[in-house]
Amino acid sequence: MGRLVASIDTFFDCLRSADMDNFTYDWKGIVEDCVGSQHAGSLDSDTSSFALGVSGSMELLCDAFLNLEVKAGVISAQLSEKLVTESCENQLHRHSSAPTPSRSPSPSRATRSPSPSSQL
Repeated sequence: MGRLVASIDTFFDCLRSADMDNFTYDWKGIVEDCVGSQHAGSLDSDTSSFALGVSGSMELLCDAFLNLEVKAGVISAQLSEKLVTESCENQLHRHSSAPTPSRSPSPSRATRSPSPSSQL
C-alpha cells in the first residue's frame, strides 16, 4: 500500500516538473505487481480494494488535468485571436484619426505682391 500512496506524490511531483516519465515508470511497475499478485492469489482484498480506489482517483486526476490543459489551450487561442484583432483595430484607428495635411499657400504666394492685372 505504501507504493500506491507514494504514487500520488510522484504524480504531483512529476506534474509540477512537467516530466511524467518517472510516474509512468512507477505506475507501470505497480500495475504489473498488483496484477501478478492477483494472478498468484497473494493479493489480499484490502490491498486490492485500495489499489482500485487509488487507480480510480488517478484516473479522475488525469482526466481533470487533461481537461484543464484543453481549456487552457482554448483560452490561449481565444486570447491570441483577441490580441491580434485589437492590435489591427488600434492600427486602423491610428491611421484613420491621423491629421490630414492641410494645404497652405506656398510661401512665395503669401508674400508676393499682387499682380498688376489684379489691381484693375
